[in-house]
Amino acid sequence: MTEIRQRRVSLSLLLSLLLTGLLTGCGSIMSSAGAGPIEEDPGERTFGQQMTDESIETKAKVNINAADEGYDDAHLSIVSFNGFVLLAGQVPSEALKALATDVVRKIEGVRRIYNELEVGPTTSMGTRSHDTWITTQVKSKLLASSDTPGIRVKVVTENSVVYLMGLMTEEEADRVSLEAAEVGSAERVVQLFELIPAPAI
Repeated sequence: MTEIRQRRVSLSLLLSLLLTGLLTGCGSIMSSAGAGPIEEDPGERTFGQQMTDESIETKAKVNINAADEGYDDAHLSIVSFNGFVLLAGQVPSEALKALATDVVRKIEGVRRIYNELEVGPTTSMGTRSHDTWITTQVKSKLLASSDTPGIRVKVVTENSVVYLMGLMTEEEADRVSLEAAEVGSAERVVQLFELIPAPAI
């Protein structure tokens, strides 16, 4: 058998294997779909929404910094969750705090803005490291608890204030907040949840 013919045979085998795998995968999907309707979890963001949130965060950071040179002396933490945007950190003036809201409001996909910016000097690296530690402690506590849907909670800490974001029922939101408040280093816990209906019994 010539080298060219061997290559053709190998290519044919490879294509056959790929087609077999694709057909098997399609069959598995159809089997799953045939078992009943596929329902979305109201407590989870879709993949598309996650991409939108990342885009909102990027645009917000770029556009805010481009809006005024005064932001060169600011420290900003910008987080978007399902179109709910948190602005945290420190800015030099009330005018810059208000401007940040105006800039973010113009971004497509933004549904609500929580402007928690403080007017004053920026926090030190030591404070920011402590904030990271608090976030880790809160997240670990929520994940370890069987009473809270910790995996669905976004935790952001700024200057020892803990902000909680996510899609929660009212009962879930209260349980999560109580758990987070038990972390001693957290000075305050702020709920920024988007409330969803409790599942039907």
